[in-house]
Amino acid sequence: MSTILNIEKLQNIIDETAITKLDAGALVHKKQSAIEFNILSVEDNVLTVATEQGKTSSGKYANLKTLVKRTHEVFDNFLPSSVKLEVQPTEYLESPAATVTPDWINKKMLEKEIRIKQIAFDTGIDRTDLSAWINGLRPMSQIVKALFYYYFNR
Repeated sequence: MSTILNIEKLQNIIDETAITKLDAGALVHKKQSAIEFNILSVEDNVLTVATEQGKTSSGKYANLKTLVKRTHEVFDNFLPSSVKLEVQPTEYLESPAATVTPDWINKKMLEKEIRIKQIAFDTGIDRTDLSAWINGLRPMSQIVKALFYYYFNR
């Protein structure tokens, strides 16, 4: 299975060896930076590639300019000079719910003058579970963080 989605669209432009090397270069970016490439189209000597960065373990993310640069680094050495590379970059956007921490919840509860009892009534979640999350005694899953985020931002 190829690292680059729709890489087969390049078969009429470059040889099989170049496709293999291109795919290996893309694999390095996927492993190190969670950057993925998707060939959208090859029409009229224009290759359109969507470049997207996923969540990284380091928390460091490339901006649009860097994603375009990385795409050119991977593709330019293998494309004939007659083919123009067009990049459609997409930056990684962290979920707003990822900002939710016990401190964030306590701050929101103070701002909105909401007590655990009210959250339990509104959500149907047991007060002991809510208390454990709010006091940091139990880790919050992404779903629980989303619940609190949307509860306090409604």
